[in-house]
Amino acid sequence: MSQKKPKKPSIEQRLMDTVKTQMEWIEAPAWKRIIAFVFDMFLVLPVTNYLYKYGSWIPAVVTAIYFIGCEMSPWKGSVGKRMMSMKVLDDNQGQVDIQRLFIRYITKIISLALLGFGYWPLLNGSKKRPLPDRLSHTMIIALTPIKQKT
Repeated sequence: MSQKKPKKPSIEQRLMDTVKTQMEWIEAPAWKRIIAFVFDMFLVLPVTNYLYKYGSWIPAVVTAIYFIGCEMSPWKGSVGKRMMSMKVLDDNQGQVDIQRLFIRYITKIISLALLGFGYWPLLNGSKKRPLPDRLSHTMIIALTPIKQKT
């Protein structure tokens, strides 16, 4: 008779267990998203710059594979999002399928190419989600301490 090993708690659960402050998942603030994106660019840009000499389309494909692949993984986000304790989920807070992630990636690129137009609601403090999140029916959530009411 084989005994099943108890399921190991997720890293988020272990983090919440070690921190003395109560934590909750909320919609990710702009500053966390920006830091995660900058960190991801520090990882991706050296690779894409090297690959550019093999064809101008290769860096775009590699970048798409990085973001879409990471967001489909059990981490539910890129390395930068993981570092900032964030996840990409669908509107029902479930796993996002590849079609939605592809739409999210394409609209993210278009928004950034248009001077960040799709992200303006996020930057001006509006409660609206950025355009790539709305069009792909996704959301970014972040693990954040619960604010204590005094």
